[in-house]
Amino acid sequence: MTPGRAAIIEGWPVFVTALVVGTAFGLTARQSGLTVVETSATSLIVFAGASQFVMVDLLRTGAPAPLIVLTVVLLNARHLLMAAAIRPFVGSVSLARRLGLAYVLTDEAFAMGVGWFRRGHRDLTYFTVFGSLMWCAWNAGTLMGAVFGADVQDPQRYGIDFAITAVFAAIVVIGVRHRADAVIAVVAVLVAAGLRLAGASAVAVVVAGALAPVLSFALGESRE
Repeated sequence: MTPGRAAIIEGWPVFVTALVVGTAFGLTARQSGLTVVETSATSLIVFAGASQFVMVDLLRTGAPAPLIVLTVVLLNARHLLMAAAIRPFVGSVSLARRLGLAYVLTDEAFAMGVGWFRRGHRDLTYFTVFGSLMWCAWNAGTLMGAVFGADVQDPQRYGIDFAITAVFAAIVVIGVRHRADAVIAVVAVLVAAGLRLAGASAVAVVVAGALAPVLSFALGESRE
């Protein structure tokens, strides 16, 4: 099976979820006062689901622009860690291609890409195809939600808000190869949940995402 075909076969449930959640985002953004063009531009330029939802929520509540920018930057800071983790696999390609891969680097693309690399593969076709299709699905969903979703008043009623959580849970389960992987996943979940319950939802993902690679490194050192 070619890497591109593998990315499509293994990733189609994630693409469907991206389409559904992207539609929910488009609807939410429109209800927050953004135009169809502004909503689509957000997904085209930012392309980071969690921070986009937070951004439109802050816009809806009238938060000042500096706070919105700072919050989005903090939420997306975890991408620096993800980029550092996959650097050994992309360091040999051209700068133009690295920039393109950075643009489609999302939590889902990182998780699926790392899973591919851990199976012994070193080509970037899988990551490129998955990230590109993820982008297409998210932006198509955003446009659909912005244009056709005005009649849906409560997306949570249909479980759309839980769809992305279910996908990440499935990715984690598939990616667990060793006991240490399970330990890292459980600790990250507990830290994120604890921060959310404590009212620090904006930094929960960032802190848990930063803790996971540190814990992975520590466990790796202890096994040596």
